[in-house]
Formats: sequence, C-alpha cells, structure tokens
Amino acid sequence: MTAWMDTVRALPALTLDEVDDQAALQTRVDRKYVVQPETWGIVLAALDSEPSVLQIDGRRSFRYSSTYYDTSELDSYRDAARSRPRRYKVRTRHYLDTGSSAVEVKMRSPSGATAKSRQWLEEDALPDASRLPAGAAVFVSGFERIGAQAHRLTEVLTTSYERVTLVAADARVTVDRHVVAAEVRGRHLDYGDLLIVETKSAGGAGAVDRALWARGIRPARFSKYCTSLAAMRPELPSNRWSRSIRRYLPAAAAPAAAAWKGLR
Repeated sequence: MTAWMDTVRALPALTLDEVDDQAALQTRVDRKYVVQPETWGIVLAALDSEPSVLQIDGRRSFRYSSTYYDTSELDSYRDAARSRPRRYKVRTRHYLDTGSSAVEVKMRSPSGATAKSRQWLEEDALPDASRLPAGAAVFVSGFERIGAQAHRLTEVLTTSYERVTLVAADARVTVDRHVVAAEVRGRHLDYGDLLIVETKSAGGAGAVDRALWARGIRPARFSKYCTSLAAMRPELPSNRWSRSIRRYLPAAAAPAAAAWKGLR
C-alpha cells in the first residue's frame, strides 16, 4: 500500500449520504491535476485541516468503469478540442463494487462551470453495449444541446480506475489511480502510477488547490476521455491536450503516433 493510502486509512470516515449532504456539487468548478503518488502523499499529510473520506462497507477505494459515447464525427470530442463554451459529454458509469450503473451528462457553461446530471440504470441495462441503453438514450435526448443526436451516440472509449473520494471544508476531492483507457479500435493506454486528482468546488480555489500550487503543481488541461483519445489517435485535433500528453504520457503517445504514420 502506498504512503498516501496509509494516510487515507487514518482519516475520519463519511457515509455516502453524508458526502452528498456536505459536497454533492452537481454544479461546480473542476480543477484537475496529474500527480505522482509520493508528491500527493506529501500534500495530503501537510493539509492544515484533515479531510474526511468516503467509506462504504469498510472500503475506502472503489472500482469504476466509465464508457464514453460520441457521434461518428466525434462532435463531443471536437467541441472540447475547439474549446466551445457550450459543450457536453455523455458517459455510462458502472460501479464495480456495488454492481450499480448510471448514465451521466456533463454540460459545460460559458462561465466554465460544469453541471452534471445522472439517471440510474436498471440492472439489465449495464453499459456493455456499443450504443446507449434505450432508457439512457431517452434521458440524454432530453438535453437541448443533444436532442435527437442521443440516438446516434456510440461507444468510443472506456476507462477503468480506482477512486478515493475526500471531503474538505471547501471542496470535494477525487483521487483516481490505476487508470487504464481502451478505445474501440483496440488501443490501450495505461497511466501507470500517475494519479488524477480533481478538486470540485462551488467557486474559488480551496485548501487542496493551494497546497498543490505550493508544491509547484498547477491545474492541467486534462480529460480522461479527450486526453486519452488524443494520445491514442494522433490524427485528431489535440492542441488543447498536447502539453499534457507530452508531459505525462510520452511513452504511450509515441507508439500511437508511429502506428498512425504507418497507416498513412
């Protein structure tokens, strides 16, 4: 077990209901950081006020699988690549430790805030098909910016990871480890030891953000969907994430680029 997980084991626990009561933050400002485990351990241990941690049935780390859906033209991806102020992302998420699944729509506003909407799926509608389950498609089609396109969305990329959820006084913080991405063309991307730390707050930067900044770690332009897809498919427009790919994923990006050149 890594040192930062030792710290997590000693934190006070919260139930899921308590996390939702204190920090649901369905509309929030997100900041993402890519952090080495050793550095995150130092940051976590140095906080003036210790956060609490989500605990369910004695577990403090939970396995997730998320499947991202897009049009055949990759409209969702391309809108993000072009920094369109009003854009969306659609995914189904499977909570591997409980067996439950949900469809989620994330809408980005011109102000930079993200609003997430979720609908739980029936047990027989698990996110393992190339298209959205029927009930999920109906839910997604209710968003004005998506509408009839919901029935055109197909699976593009799946990510798996383990998540620890922390609640500080001014933010909710998720820490994802063992991140692996796989796209429908068969390429895989393993993030190795890298942690994806995301702070979610109602507005300004919180204590965790400031502690990361003090260690020289700044927010990264990073998206599990877009950054992973850009690294594995270098023919796509990717300037928005190219710095993150060069800095954090060079070993993964090089083979993908070589494979693309070989197909041209």
